[in-house]
Amino acid sequence: MMNDDVHLCLSRLRPHVDLARAALTGGVAIAHHAAARGRQRSRDPGAVRGDVDLVAAHADAVAPSVVGPFIVSHFHRPQPGYAKFLIQLVDVASGLRVDVFSCDDNVWDDATRDVVVAGGFRVLAPERILEHKLAILAQASAERPVDEKHYRDARLLAELCACEIPERAPNVFASTVYGHDLTTRCARCDASRDPHFPLAPKPDVYEMLGYV
Repeated sequence: MMNDDVHLCLSRLRPHVDLARAALTGGVAIAHHAAARGRQRSRDPGAVRGDVDLVAAHADAVAPSVVGPFIVSHFHRPQPGYAKFLIQLVDVASGLRVDVFSCDDNVWDDATRDVVVAGGFRVLAPERILEHKLAILAQASAERPVDEKHYRDARLLAELCACEIPERAPNVFASTVYGHDLTTRCARCDASRDPHFPLAPKPDVYEMLGYV
């Protein structure tokens, strides 16, 4: 079941998103699919507050009118050597972070529209989310560890999809380290400056999230 903060965040986000070209993914989508099958997604009790993840085929699936109800933490346009985009927002009402990632067109083939649970947002199919989680895990190593939440999520998704995934050694996992340097600059944000998506001051982001 969707908690109150996520419901509030999505209700505020909905008027600013082209619902035909965006879909929920990540923890919110996984929790939705798990609940529909009588399961519950486990969370690390020591983790920072959750966020809301969406994928979209194009950055313009998010309208500039989102600025105001949300502040902009990161804004990346596709650049030479980096073909993806990222729009990272913070909801000023719920305090949740919203990440909108680029994706391939084929992810829409089996995305669903669940008006009751997701307020009209499409929900990415569990098979698609599992593919992404497995791609992350495939690159994990002792030298380049990833957050263990990806493995926990992959195991749950595999159960929902009635398939098996490879075991992973514990030494490929590490907790995510969040930034606390308010003077840091993002080169991709600097190269993507857009007056329609002005970056919020780092102290404002830090006050709401506890990291930048």
